[in-house]
Amino acid sequence: MKTKYDSTLVNKLNFENVLLDSLPNPVYYKDTNGKFIRCNSSFSKLVNTSKKDIIGKLAYKFFPKSVANRHKSIDKIIMKTLENYADEIIFPLQNGEIKYFILNKAVYLNQDGSVGGIVCVMNDITQSIKEKEFLIQQSKLAEMGEMVASIAHQWNEPLVEISAQVQKIQLNYLLNKVNKNIMSNFVNDTMVQIKYMSDTLSDFRNFLKPSTIKKEFLIKKSIDEIFEIVGKQIFYFNIKIAFDYENEKIKIFGYENELKQVLLNIINNAKHKIIKKNKNDDFKGIITIKIYSDNEFNIIDIRDNAGSIDKTIIDQLFEPFFTTKVDGTGFGLYMAKIIIQDNMSGKILVKNDHDDNVIFSIKIPKYTNGNIL
Repeated sequence: MKTKYDSTLVNKLNFENVLLDSLPNPVYYKDTNGKFIRCNSSFSKLVNTSKKDIIGKLAYKFFPKSVANRHKSIDKIIMKTLENYADEIIFPLQNGEIKYFILNKAVYLNQDGSVGGIVCVMNDITQSIKEKEFLIQQSKLAEMGEMVASIAHQWNEPLVEISAQVQKIQLNYLLNKVNKNIMSNFVNDTMVQIKYMSDTLSDFRNFLKPSTIKKEFLIKKSIDEIFEIVGKQIFYFNIKIAFDYENEKIKIFGYENELKQVLLNIINNAKHKIIKKNKNDDFKGIITIKIYSDNEFNIIDIRDNAGSIDKTIIDQLFEPFFTTKVDGTGFGLYMAKIIIQDNMSGKILVKNDHDDNVIFSIKIPKYTNGNIL
C-alpha cells in the first residue's frame, strides 16, 4: 500500500514539475522564512542558475537588494492578510539588459491550514514598458519646440551681457587700459553668464532623458527645475506664477522626468490659453500651482484663470488624438494620463471651479519605504 502511495506521489510531483516547466512565466515558491523551495525552468533560466542551486537561497541572491528588501516586507504583510499582491519591478540581467516584470503573489496554505509560504508568478512586461517609453519620448519631442523657445528667451539676457562685456574689453584695449584687474573682472563676469547658459542646456538634456527607475524626489525641486527653463518665457508674456506649498518637503515616489513632462504640458496649455485670451481681453493671466497632501495622496493642483473648458469636451481631454489646437497632436494629455495612472499608480483629473478657472489635479499615492500607504 505504501509503495503504491509513494508511486502516486512521485507521479503527481513529476506532473507538477512538467506543468510548471511548460509555463513561459517564471514561477517560484518560497517558505515562510523567504527561502526558495521550488521554481520552474523559466525562473532558473532568468536568474541563470540551476534549480538545485536556487533551492534554499534567499531573494537577495537573485534580485536587486532594493527589490528584495521591499518584497521581504510585502511577503510578511500578505502572509498575515492572506491577500494577493501585484507589484512592478525592474530586473537587471547579467548581460546588462533591463527587464520589467509584474510579480503576482499569493499565499499558499499547508494541509492543517497554516501558512506554508508564498507562490509568485512573474509576468514579463518589458515590451509594453518599452512601447510606453517610446510614446512618452515622442510626447517629450512634441514639447521640444516650447522648450527651445524658452531656452532662446533664457539665453537672450546672458548673450546681451556677454556682448557688452566683449565690447567693453575691446574699448579698454584700444585705450591701453587693459590691466590685470580689468581682465580678471571680464573673465569672471563672462564665465558667470556662460555657466548660466550651460546650466540651462543641462536642464534641457535632463528633461529629455527617460527616467528608468522610480525614486523619491521633492516636488518643489522638480517644479523649480521646470521654471528654470520656461520661467523667462512665461514672464515675457506677462503671466504671473503663484506658488502655494502646504509643505516644501513633500516627496513623490515615481519617475521624476516623466512627472516634469506632465507638469510642463499642463503649464504650457495654460500659458497658450492665457496668451489667446490676452489677444481679445486686457486681463492679467495667473497660473497657480498648489502642493498639498491628504490621507492617501500627494497632490499637485495647477489652476489658470483664462476661462473654463467647455462642458461638452472636458471629459474627452485625456483621450488620444483629441485636441482643440489647430496644430495640436492630441498626444500630450493622453500621455500625461498614461504616465500618472499607469506608470505611477496615480490619478489625473480636470474640472472647472465656481470662478470659471480650470484646475488640473495630479494625485500620486503616498509611499513609505517604497510601499503604498
